[in-house]
Amino acid sequence: MTCVVLLSACDGGSGSRNGGGAALPADETPPRVAVTETRDGTIYRQEISVAQTGDTVVFQVFEPTRLEAGKTYPLVLHGHGYGGSRMTEPSPFAQRLRDAGYYVISIDQRGFGESSGTVRVLSPDFEGHDLIAVLDWAENLPGLRRRGNGEMYVGAYGGSYGGGYQFLLHGADPKHRLRVMAPDITWHDLTYSLNAHGVIKSGYALALSAGGEAGSELDTDPVIRETLVEGASTNEFPEPGFNFFRYHSLRYFCDGVPAGEQNFAFPGAVPDPRAVPPTPLPPADVLLTQGFRDTLFNFNEALANYECLKRAGGDVRLLTHQSGHILPVSLTSIPGAEDALDPFYAAISFPNFQDTGGTRRCGSLDLDDVQFAWFEEKLRGQRGAVDAALSTGSHVCISLAEEDAIAVREVKRGGTVFTIDASTPQLSGVLGAAGSVLGNAIREALLATQPLYTAPSGGAIVAGIPLLAVEISPVGGLGLDECPLPPLHTACDPILFFAIGHRKAGTERWDIIDDQITPLRGFGAHTIEMNGIAERLAENDELALLIYGFHAQYPISWSRDLLLAPLEVSGTVALPLLQPDEIVRDGI
Repeated sequence: MTCVVLLSACDGGSGSRNGGGAALPADETPPRVAVTETRDGTIYRQEISVAQTGDTVVFQVFEPTRLEAGKTYPLVLHGHGYGGSRMTEPSPFAQRLRDAGYYVISIDQRGFGESSGTVRVLSPDFEGHDLIAVLDWAENLPGLRRRGNGEMYVGAYGGSYGGGYQFLLHGADPKHRLRVMAPDITWHDLTYSLNAHGVIKSGYALALSAGGEAGSELDTDPVIRETLVEGASTNEFPEPGFNFFRYHSLRYFCDGVPAGEQNFAFPGAVPDPRAVPPTPLPPADVLLTQGFRDTLFNFNEALANYECLKRAGGDVRLLTHQSGHILPVSLTSIPGAEDALDPFYAAISFPNFQDTGGTRRCGSLDLDDVQFAWFEEKLRGQRGAVDAALSTGSHVCISLAEEDAIAVREVKRGGTVFTIDASTPQLSGVLGAAGSVLGNAIREALLATQPLYTAPSGGAIVAGIPLLAVEISPVGGLGLDECPLPPLHTACDPILFFAIGHRKAGTERWDIIDDQITPLRGFGAHTIEMNGIAERLAENDELALLIYGFHAQYPISWSRDLLLAPLEVSGTVALPLLQPDEIVRDGI
């Protein structure tokens, strides 16, 4: 299944009856409210008022399928994707949890469904207080399971926006009660998600500012709309908006740096009070899953989350799959079109936003089963549940394609270094947009497509984070001090888009691996991490560095420089070509 809704996620899992609650072990404390009568569990709507924000939050409570007198039950929170709303009937996965003896609470996030307020994309001061209030209410659930220190057993799951709320609650709750999480396809830093390397991801930014407005129940805050519209129109992310989105990211808590000022100039904009400090994160058990084909929140974001949470402590795992935020707008998405069009790619490159995605599996691992086992072990104390479901153990599971994955000890950054040929100028701006649709024969002659590597006998695997180290300079020796950047960026403002291409042996088409595009802006030296990729290469398959002046994922973010279109690009690119000893397990 492919998730195609902005900031949304797909719920899955199969129903099964795995028992019920547990009698009170010696290492637990009694619930505040005991289950005194054995009965069938119910489903009901609940609304609460939040004094700090003035909001009304609505959520659905799914009691365990069967409540038994004297037994205890952990709680799992569910969060929907952007533009969605709470479950009113249990999904198969939620029912599976109920049958196994869990409470499930599905929340209408602020501004969605029946909850009041505007959508501020998970502000610590607004959505944060609302989520804390939900946990405060849940403290009195009958038979709620508690640790020896009296803290509730609570976990959470959901994808995209439904993953972001988990990090917000973990960081913003002064009691840090949420210690078991399973976020999927979510972000680390929204300023990187929407404005990587200073280039606005306009394909998604415009959808985020306007996409929710199609539903009358969704009230996007003016801060969101105006920030993204201003950024798209000026080709530069405004600083108050940058500070706003950074404050709404796990990176805020990971870095421990106070939030910057949000001095919005447009009317009706309400800045965050910024009352939640970036306190150090406590240890947590986190099952991170991420789609390699996700072009909104790419693999680099999951890796940053993984590294941050590992530093904090706890059991943190990272697994990948072939789904995510997918906008399959391309001719090659049509069945059979790729083979039919292949001979024409020598003459023309057909515009391509993104190919279709796949399922939420890492090789043979069903990530819904792994997620269920995660809760069973971390919340119900079922020892060995995770090991039984997760054959890769603590290693990172890298999805290469549907039903094809490897396990690695760590994610590789850089690797085999290739020199970029700078003998032909690259094109930015309007000329770059035209050059992006030229065929392979012309693009290779112009060095906009530079073949780097041919897989040997037995093939190869490229998986990890490519590193790009380049120098961008104007052609003709014009000194940068003679070229001041004007307010509207109509001169001295180069923007290029880099990707790693894969061409199968005997074909013409260069396919951008996992549709991952890395933008770069400005003259001078740049050393950056490109978007993460993962691909298995057959014998004689090729890899290339692809350079564009335009790409459909950034439809209005190309350079508006009217003075200096030709550019000199020199430097290196390092590809994470894996050696056999770097792969713990090949074929999962």
